[in-house]
Amino acid sequence: MSEASHVQPVIVPLRSVPTRNLGIINGASPKNSRSDDALNLSIPAKLKIQVVGDEKQVSARLQQYNIIDKKEEITRVVVGKNWYDYRSCEQEEDPEEQKISIEVRWIKHYSSEYKILLVGEGDFSFSASLAVAFVSATNITATSLNSIEFLSTNYKNALSNIDKLKSLGAKVMHNVDATKMANVFPFNCMRFNRVVYNFPLAGFFPDESKEVVIGRHRMLVQQFFENAKSMIHINGEIHITHKSNGFFKEWNLEFIASSVGLRLIEEVPFNFKDYPGYRTKYGFGGDKNFNCIPSKTYKFGVEKPNEKAGYRFMK
Repeated sequence: MSEASHVQPVIVPLRSVPTRNLGIINGASPKNSRSDDALNLSIPAKLKIQVVGDEKQVSARLQQYNIIDKKEEITRVVVGKNWYDYRSCEQEEDPEEQKISIEVRWIKHYSSEYKILLVGEGDFSFSASLAVAFVSATNITATSLNSIEFLSTNYKNALSNIDKLKSLGAKVMHNVDATKMANVFPFNCMRFNRVVYNFPLAGFFPDESKEVVIGRHRMLVQQFFENAKSMIHINGEIHITHKSNGFFKEWNLEFIASSVGLRLIEEVPFNFKDYPGYRTKYGFGGDKNFNCIPSKTYKFGVEKPNEKAGYRFMK
C-alpha cells in the first residue's frame, strides 16, 4: 500500500463546484479561477503526484490524448485555451448520424435511441457501461470537470474507459463545468433526451456549519438544473442519482427543481450493480470507491404549461 493511500483528504468533492457567491475557497478567488481550480488547491500534495500505473505508459497515453481529437484541437486553436467559452455554433449536428438504423438496446432507464449527455463523470465507468450495453455509443456525450491529466493520475481505469467510449463512437470532453455549459460551444448547439448527473457533490470544508454546506450543494444542483433544462428536448428528462439518507436527503432536490420550472417525474432505487463495470469515484484522493448505498435516481422534466406546479419536502 502506497504512502498516499494513508492520507485522509480534508475535502471529498465528487464533481463540479460552482464558483458564484462562494467567496474565497482555500485561497482561490472565484473572480480569477474556474471551479476546478478550487478542487486542485484542495488536493493533498502527496496525492497530487501519485501516478496510477506505469509512469512511462501513462506518459505515452497522455501524449496520445494531448490533442483529444482533431475537432477539439481546431476549436482550441480558434478560441484559445478556454475553448469552453466559445459561444457560436459553427456546425449543426451531423444529419447522417440520424439515418443510421441499428437495433434498439436498453440498460435500465437508458436506450440507445436516446441522445444522452453525462456530466461530472469520474473515471468514465458509468458512461462506458452504457456504451458497452448499446454496442454503438454515437448517442453518448460524456463529460468531466477534470482534465485528462488529472484523470490519468488518479483513476487507473479512466484512460481505458475513454478508449472504450471513443472506439464505440461516443464524444468525450474534459474541463466541462456542468453549472455553465448551456450557453457555451458546443453544448449551445445540442439537445438531449437525457441529461445525467450521478452523485453531485460540492465538497466539505473545515469549520463550516451544516447550513452552509447544504446551501452550497443546493446551489450546485440549482445551477445544474438551470443549464440542463435548456438542453433537453420538450419530453426530455434530467436524471440525478443521489444518496437518499441523512445529510443528502436534506438537499430537497424536488424543491430545487420546482424553483426552476422542473417537475419530479419519479424516483427509483439505484443499484450500481445494474451497470456492469461502474465504479463510484471520489473527486480526488486516489482510486477508491465511495459507498453509494442507499441511493435513488430522481427523474425530472419540464413543467407543462397547464400543469400545476408542485413539490413535496423530503423528510
